[in-house]
Amino acid sequence: AVSESDLVPGFRFSRCSYLLSLLRPALIRELELERHGLKLLPRSPSSFTPCLDGRYLLLGPEAELNRSEIGKFSKKDAEAYPRYEEQLEKFCKLMDFVIDSPPPELRQLYHASMVDRMKDKVDKSVFWSKLLGIVMQQGQKDMVNFFDLLLSPASKILNNWFEGDVLKATLATDAVIGTMAGVNTPGSGYVLLHHIMGETGGQRGVWAYVEGGMGSVSSAISKAALEAGVQIVTNAEVSQVMVDENTGKVQGVALVDGTELHSSVVLSNATPYKTFVDLVPANTLPEEFLCAIKTADYSSATTKINVAVNALPQFRCCKNINPEGGPEHMGTIHIGSESMEE
Repeated sequence: AVSESDLVPGFRFSRCSYLLSLLRPALIRELELERHGLKLLPRSPSSFTPCLDGRYLLLGPEAELNRSEIGKFSKKDAEAYPRYEEQLEKFCKLMDFVIDSPPPELRQLYHASMVDRMKDKVDKSVFWSKLLGIVMQQGQKDMVNFFDLLLSPASKILNNWFEGDVLKATLATDAVIGTMAGVNTPGSGYVLLHHIMGETGGQRGVWAYVEGGMGSVSSAISKAALEAGVQIVTNAEVSQVMVDENTGKVQGVALVDGTELHSSVVLSNATPYKTFVDLVPANTLPEEFLCAIKTADYSSATTKINVAVNALPQFRCCKNINPEGGPEHMGTIHIGSESMEE
């Protein structure tokens, strides 16, 4: 989440991350990020798909807009779309608990005290019993549909719901963006949930731009941290995570310049490979765990370019030319994708 101003003079770019929705609401509230300068600009409409035959599809958070726009292509799809979003929202409520809960870790507790082992068992049983309760509330039919969504290709899910190619192509983009997969890849259906899993200002499925670019997210978090007494050091490359050879417990990190920073806890937001293979000393972690880390696939199908333009693009399918920007410029623009195959 970085804003760059030195790529093209006069322009600021969100270099990598470019939209906000999946940052958990609890974090925004607890860190008071809005008080520390985070200002979200909800997208409405959120997507625009121009067609070669002169038609276009706008989608956004407003139900009436979606009904009207989808109805231009299919009345049946216009009726089905609210039900589709309602079902995804149901599944998101189940996912909310999983995402917002500490994961039940598979820890080796050979040398732990009886109290620690009992606490570990209680924590795990609480997590699984709560999850089971949420699953039971869903009902059998919804759970069958939920597992179908998790395991199926996005194309199958969307073909079951809709008949219009342009709508399916627009929604399918959400299933493959950032994923080394196509719409016919099993499991790509799950990524459809990301379209609606996040929220902005309490509104489910609404994505937002961040005023000042995505670097404003990092800036707000750093201000909250500094206020809480955190010391932030930048341009300090870590060479190794220090681990006690006898106990196997972390002791801190060593920097490239030789400085040692001692701590009983180390958090890393580098990749698991960089953290556990490159930074943690060899022969510290179980071989089975390291094998899983080494075989993780980091390949991506996404390319992002940043472009500075002297005017906004104009689309033949829009009768009203908007040199200053119209609804078609407010969200994601899907070019050359009128079918899932394209």
